[in-house]
Amino acid sequence: MGDSEWLAILGSAEIMKDAYTSPPDQSECRLHYFQIDEREASVTFGFETSRLPSKAPADWRLTAYNTVEFYVKFTGVKQLRVSGWDFTIRDAEVSLTRLGDEGLSASLASEGVHISFVAARVLIPRVRSYLAGQE
Repeated sequence: MGDSEWLAILGSAEIMKDAYTSPPDQSECRLHYFQIDEREASVTFGFETSRLPSKAPADWRLTAYNTVEFYVKFTGVKQLRVSGWDFTIRDAEVSLTRLGDEGLSASLASEGVHISFVAARVLIPRVRSYLAGQE
């Protein structure tokens, strides 16, 4: 997804605005979670980043952390297409395009996996910090 779309989505979420002066670029985030929920007609992407916030929430400052995890939830999903399913989805390229008043078009693509859909809305329902193991 273009950096401007990415930053617009992250920058519109209150918790991200409160924590970051400038949200992390897409290149600083790794996809670690993907869920399709047919009951809610939603798709959720989970990302993690080691780019720490400049204005961490008070409860985050109480414990050590080196990673921030956040979820991007797309609702009102339609035209969902899934081709292939593999662990390479974690290395997928994420693309997002605004469709004006129609919502947005999203896709994930990696070797052997391609997922695309149109969504009416996007929100960030969860952000948390934690201490990831050192490699």
